[in-house]
Amino acid sequence: MATHNIAFTAPINPTGASPILNGDQVWAGLLLKIRSAETFVPMAIKSTTVVSETTDPSSGNPVTVRDVIFVENNRKVTETVTAYKPSRVVFVQPDGSIITNVVSEGADGELYMTYTFEWRHPGASSTELEAFLHKEKQMMKLAVEGTITVLRQLVKDGKI
Repeated sequence: MATHNIAFTAPINPTGASPILNGDQVWAGLLLKIRSAETFVPMAIKSTTVVSETTDPSSGNPVTVRDVIFVENNRKVTETVTAYKPSRVVFVQPDGSIITNVVSEGADGELYMTYTFEWRHPGASSTELEAFLHKEKQMMKLAVEGTITVLRQLVKDGKI
């Protein structure tokens, strides 16, 4: 099975950004993103429905099962999402694809947002794989930068 492993990182508070976001605000936004992905990545996700919420008994981390409807082809996927406070959210899809949203801190305390994607493409031809990779690279940049923009707007609006 072909797998694409790609990642994109952006600063959360680049020069001139206002308001400056702190780690608690970013984490609150990522928790909201679990329940309402379309708020953050409307170019990719049409809707989110929470199916269940539990706690992993071994780690104490919250686990959410959700159905997402993707814009492309109205495709429905059930994802299992685990939140690892305060830095990581992991989305696992039934085909084994894994998306990770990571908040990290640089040497001087600056915050960064990184999305990693492990996209599985069972049965795809080499031509299809090339087209998938091109589309995935475009989407990852939009997803990271779009999420940061939405986080900033939610803080401006007093929602997080």
